[in-house]
Amino acid sequence: MGQEADRRALSAISVETAPALDGEVRNDPVWQAIEPSGGFIQTTPDEGQPASQRTEVRVVFAADAIYFSFVCFDDDPSTIVVSGTRRDTSLAEQDSVLFILDTYLDEQNGFVFGTNPTGLQYDGQLSKAGQGSSVLGGSMSGAGGGFNLNWDGVWDVKTVMGDFGWSAEFRIPFKTIRYPRRDSQNWGVNFQRNITRRNEVAYWSPLGRQFNILRLADAGRLTGLEIDSQRNLKIVPYVLGETSDVGADGRDNDAEWGVDIKYSLTPSLTLDLTYNTDFAQVEADESQVTLDRFNLFFPEKRPFFLENAGLFAVGKSRQVELFFSRRIGLSKDGDIIPIDAGARVSGAIAGVNVGAMYMQTDSLTGVAPKNRFGVARVNKELPNRSSLGAIFVSREATGQASELFGDNQTYGVDGRWGIGEYGLISGYVAGTSTSGLEGDDSSWALNGDYDSERWNLAAGFVEVGKHFNPEVGFLNRSGGYRNASGRVL
Repeated sequence: MGQEADRRALSAISVETAPALDGEVRNDPVWQAIEPSGGFIQTTPDEGQPASQRTEVRVVFAADAIYFSFVCFDDDPSTIVVSGTRRDTSLAEQDSVLFILDTYLDEQNGFVFGTNPTGLQYDGQLSKAGQGSSVLGGSMSGAGGGFNLNWDGVWDVKTVMGDFGWSAEFRIPFKTIRYPRRDSQNWGVNFQRNITRRNEVAYWSPLGRQFNILRLADAGRLTGLEIDSQRNLKIVPYVLGETSDVGADGRDNDAEWGVDIKYSLTPSLTLDLTYNTDFAQVEADESQVTLDRFNLFFPEKRPFFLENAGLFAVGKSRQVELFFSRRIGLSKDGDIIPIDAGARVSGAIAGVNVGAMYMQTDSLTGVAPKNRFGVARVNKELPNRSSLGAIFVSREATGQASELFGDNQTYGVDGRWGIGEYGLISGYVAGTSTSGLEGDDSSWALNGDYDSERWNLAAGFVEVGKHFNPEVGFLNRSGGYRNASGRVL
């Protein structure tokens, strides 16, 4: 783990006039008035050596946004590789730049942004120091997946290609990210450049070859930020109307409306409200085929549930999820269950991560009764990638079918303990209470990881009781089991 005195640092410069967002970094007087930072160091192919091509990074901020610029010089621009334009396409196999912001300076949570020479937008939200995220290009894989690629913030990027190489400018509104309520801010930061023709990956703050940009423990520092109070209120209403000719009976008219509201109570605490929720614009799930007995896992993509989704994630990735938001408003077969209303608060208060959620769904004939859902989560992050937390999840059937469907509660505690620079022990203990099921209703897991330049070791054990039944969670198989795993590389 990097010592504070040895960390690289970069000053963010305050400007009254923001740079023009056009990708023309070299011709913009705002950028050219600032001394750039460079000195990227390779992890591959020549670990520890200076990057083969020069990269310049600058950072400025105005009243409402922070700006990042990259000038990626290249001796042979004709060999620059670009292979995608769709948002969140993996940047691993094309020339690109990425950076991560550890706004809370806790070395566990952050925001990732990136682009390629054509201006592709790539972003994601980090939690749990990236635990469970073996591939940066992948989406959050459930309770253990600490990188949520499905999070899409509001920000802009512009790029330019030329005989010098290529350049990029980012504008990230302060409203898009979350940070402590302080006048003066220091954030963790690291920058990455990929040069595909050499399979080269280089970082501004050097990393070991076994790590990627999610390694906040070795990130540098972005200093000098002074952020004015920001008001963030976003209201997204919708109205649907339908009229049809029913012959002699005239016309049949039908209308429906709803609204989503997002409001920042503080720079680090967000309130989401929804009424008569409409998820018609949500990206469709990717097709999956299974030939075994395990349940398929589909990641959450509905925007209402995405911000700080990692905070509510407790369990073992894609295997045992104490809370899985797709159980709200969707049946196990993918049928849409109407959501009448809901409220969600998530973020940090006095250094403690907190989350609370209440949702009410309507009935769907033959599928589900009316239900009330509640979730409460608290998590305290500790030094050296450690943390301790607890969660409570409840489902209560209401209406005429309430006695038939009963209710269900899930409760658990979880934690992580970082040992030295490379070791990590994590686990959870949980139980459920379900109408009609008694005894053998607990689950626990313990995992150990050691990831150094020489060794990659892992061992884990999970036990699920026969009647362990997190109805608002996810189990890849029911009926009770024990499973042990290990890895030596």
